[in-house]
Amino acid sequence: MPRTTAQQLDHWLTAFFSRVGVPEDDARLIAAVRVEAALRDPLGFDLFAARSLTHVIERLQGGGLNPHPVIRTVHAEGALAVLDGDGGIGQLVGVRAMDQSLRLARQHGIALVGVRRSSSLGAMAYYAMMALPYHFIGFAATNTELRIGMAPWGGLTPTLGNNPFAVAVPTAQGRPIVLDMSLTATEPQTDRPGDMTHRQVLLAGGNAPRPAMGGHKGYALAVVLEILCGVLTGAGFGLDHAHERISASATPPNLGHVFMALDIQKLMPLPLFQDRLATLIEQIYASERAPGVERIALPGELESARREVRLQQGIPITEEALATLHTLAQTLGIQLEA
Repeated sequence: MPRTTAQQLDHWLTAFFSRVGVPEDDARLIAAVRVEAALRDPLGFDLFAARSLTHVIERLQGGGLNPHPVIRTVHAEGALAVLDGDGGIGQLVGVRAMDQSLRLARQHGIALVGVRRSSSLGAMAYYAMMALPYHFIGFAATNTELRIGMAPWGGLTPTLGNNPFAVAVPTAQGRPIVLDMSLTATEPQTDRPGDMTHRQVLLAGGNAPRPAMGGHKGYALAVVLEILCGVLTGAGFGLDHAHERISASATPPNLGHVFMALDIQKLMPLPLFQDRLATLIEQIYASERAPGVERIALPGELESARREVRLQQGIPITEEALATLHTLAQTLGIQLEA
């Protein structure tokens, strides 16, 4: 499989967004979030990622996404705030919102920032991990469009999205603990595209209704996140995001997000937290392993290790994804440098 460097992919993505009117600094930020996702994703930058990029470009050209959003605070009180994303690209809106959450957490110890009128965030870990340099715990969650929809427990009509969320916890040594998951049932991590059947369904152009991860428990958590991200923020929720209502490229987005940051040192001294966490990690690693299991991994450990390798060896990019990027570049009048 072909590979590309993180720098080259970043250059390509920045060029695409800049060409359709996104300010260069914003284009760089959006590209950085997408490159980070490719560094951590089992499949690297595959056709699914390339089609997602094409979809965003088409929505920018069609007026459904705002290339120059005025992201503003519509409500603020103490450690709480709600932002209006002004129909902007989710990666830009998400970083701005998490930045505000971190500023408020430095002042208050904990902060929650809700967002309305935004679009897809992509990989959630990026936003939660923004808290790590501050030795904060970070949290990010979003509701989603119903292309990957979930029916309520006992029902048949997809009413909830896969509502992903992420939590990032700093450690004293080694890799941070990073949970990044959606609430519809998907396959275990794999680097074989054919195994990721939910992506294959979406690439075929249809919806992909899926059962809740963990059955009734995953469904219940999806409901709670729909309330926090959609109802509480003033964003769209539930059937507002049905595919037939938002399929046109000119339809403005109204996804909702929630970002939180927690200053550990406001609860206990950081070294004490780190020592206690190290003890828990040692206990987890020391667990007796099931037959056939070589080692136990913590949440986010596989993604972090994969990222380190790809920074040295390049990001896998499928032939189909590369062809899609070249087609998009030709449409936009851009020459992709090798």
